[in-house]
This record gives sequence, structure tokens and C-alpha cells, in this order.
Amino acid sequence: MKFKLTFLICFSFLSQVLSQSNLFEEIKYKNSDSLKIIGMYYNWDKNKTYEKYNFYIIDKKVIDSLIANTKYNESTQNIFEQNNFSIIVTKKNEIIDRWSVNPKFENINIKGKSHKFDISTLSQLAKRFSFKYKWYKQEFPDKESFNLFYANKIKDSKTLFIYKPNFIYEGSFELQFPKNETFLHPKAIDEYLRPKIKEILGNKEFGISYILTEFNMNNRDQYTMTISGPKELFKKLNDKKAKKGNWTNTKLEAEIFEKLE
Repeated sequence: MKFKLTFLICFSFLSQVLSQSNLFEEIKYKNSDSLKIIGMYYNWDKNKTYEKYNFYIIDKKVIDSLIANTKYNESTQNIFEQNNFSIIVTKKNEIIDRWSVNPKFENINIKGKSHKFDISTLSQLAKRFSFKYKWYKQEFPDKESFNLFYANKIKDSKTLFIYKPNFIYEGSFELQFPKNETFLHPKAIDEYLRPKIKEILGNKEFGISYILTEFNMNNRDQYTMTISGPKELFKKLNDKKAKKGNWTNTKLEAEIFEKLE
């Protein structure tokens, strides 16, 4: 009986280990020089719900240890909360990886799927590497003026990262689809829309995205998709299955994130 119990415990432990996967792809991060690992609450959360988990790590030894040892577990139900937390990896202050963590449901989103994640990892890092940040938007008259700003700002020791303006699309609009058997998820809507848009635009650039806005988070009976491209697309794409929003010209607006001293 004792042997059987020991065997079961060992088997259970082994199964748990085998079900774990590395969060960081070690080959991708083989050269950890100039890497930073940042944990931060979502900037749109005015209540700063998960600010207590914020961490900012530049120590190479700590980063190498995290790359080798940070795990996530088996897949779980896709469930989200409004105010999430991000784990971000930057190199020379440019984002190279980002994951969304749900502390309330103890999961992390990996390539669109939820997996169990040990939230105590965030607490431990926050105790040692806590920090605060600020962010702001800045509009630019043209691409050249932004490039000049970016070249200097990205080297600033306070800079965490910068979201660049959208230089590709003339503007965007929204299409709201009901969640039903045809449109079970955003991917199904993308597959439905893409050939229709290509028929209108040919080889011209366009984008289809599902953004986890506050509206999309709070209204799970629908999917509001953001369609980006030339204004010609807005005028010609009229789908009876969707509610069409207004056209919005693209602003050359950057979002700058800085570490507070």
C-alpha cells in the first residue's frame, strides 16, 4: 500500500511537470543583453487594480533565471476580466513579447488560449522589483517629425516602450456582429469578411482586428470588429449582417510609457 501510494504521488508530480511549458522560448531569448521584463497593470484601468503586481527587471542574472524557469500549465476555460495585467519583454525598449494575465482567474493568455498560471510569481517579483509608471499620448503632424522624436526618446533611460502611430491605414470603422452559430468567434468573422474586402480593394492594405475594449468585454453577445484601410472600403463595404459604425481618420498619435523615478 505504501509503495502504491508513493508511486501515485510520484506519478501525479511527474504529470504536473510534464504538463508545464516555458513561458519564454529560450532560443528566442538566447542573448539577454538589453532585455527588460516588465509587469504592469493595463494603462486604461483608472483604478490601477493590479498595480500591486508591477515589476521592472533589468538585472541580467534575474532575467536569465526567469527565462529558464517561468512556467505555465495546462489549458483552461477561456475566461477574462476587464482589468488585466501584462507581462512584457522589451529589447532596446521595443516590445518583442507580451502576454495578458488574469490574476482573478489565475490564468495567462498564450496565443489566444488560456492556461493556468501561478499568480504568486507576480507577487514575488513585485516585492523585489516594484515600480510605477506613467503614460501619455502625443500627436505628430507627419511621419518625419515622429521619427525624429522616436530616435531620441527610445534611448531615454525612463522610456519603457512606445506605441507608434499607425502610418499604414487612412482610417478605420467598426462592424458589430451578433454572436451566433455563424459568428461564433472573431476568427469566424475574419474569415467571413476577408474575401469580401479583397473583392473591393484587391491588393491594397487593410486590417481586421478584434480589440478587447471595455464595450467588447462587457457585451459578450456580440463582437465589434475594427476594420482599417482606405476610406473607399468604408464607403463600399455594406454588410446586412453587421451594424456599421462611423468612419474615423487615423491620427498620427503615439503612446509613450515611462518609468517614474
